[in-house]
Amino acid sequence: MAVSIFSLLGCSDSDKNQAADVENLLEDKYGQEFTVRSIGGRYGTANNDTVTTYVHPVDNEKISFKAVMSKDGELVADSYIPRIISHSLNQILKQELQATGIESETLAVIMKANSSAEKNPDITLEEYVKTYKPGYFSADMIVKETPDLKAEQFEQALQAVYQAGLNTTFQVQIHVIAEDEYEKVSAEYQQLAEVSDTWFKDYNVVDEIKVYIDEKGFHVFEAGSNGSNEDGE
Repeated sequence: MAVSIFSLLGCSDSDKNQAADVENLLEDKYGQEFTVRSIGGRYGTANNDTVTTYVHPVDNEKISFKAVMSKDGELVADSYIPRIISHSLNQILKQELQATGIESETLAVIMKANSSAEKNPDITLEEYVKTYKPGYFSADMIVKETPDLKAEQFEQALQAVYQAGLNTTFQVQIHVIAEDEYEKVSAEYQQLAEVSDTWFKDYNVVDEIKVYIDEKGFHVFEAGSNGSNEDGE
């Protein structure tokens, strides 16, 4: 088992023990070593009998995910496999957008699929879609501010991810980050296990764009300040 980050931060013995327990449970499930980055919600309240941890594989800090352990030391849930798929989607989008001069990072959520029993960390995007048949992917993307950024510039990237996902609908909210903040925001974003709209309130989001792709093609739901919406408004 890898040395937990808790051994370096002077945390309590309880924290260290819980971190070690989660790391062992995940290693037993996936055959890999993990490091607990932090501990979130704890058991012991009226409606919570679990402890939530935020974890990453020892060899890849960019795949951060949530793991929940019961007070009895059982692994209740974890989002490792969905985060692996999110990472695969991110790599496709990054490659496509970099070719057009757009810097990006994406966190995706898999909707209407249950892969909790999956134990293969080498599962591919294609294998995942064939096995678990997700209803759609929903994502948040950050991009670095560039002049005259338009929704249509994301069409080719979405087509690539749609094809790679075997024609699974993909929708994304694009948060355009001020150029002078992007590197800092990107570094923090890549360590997140999950993201919500409130996370962006601490940063200078200069524009937002919402687009999606499905069997009918590429659609602009919200074009941002440099374009018109799909309904013409």
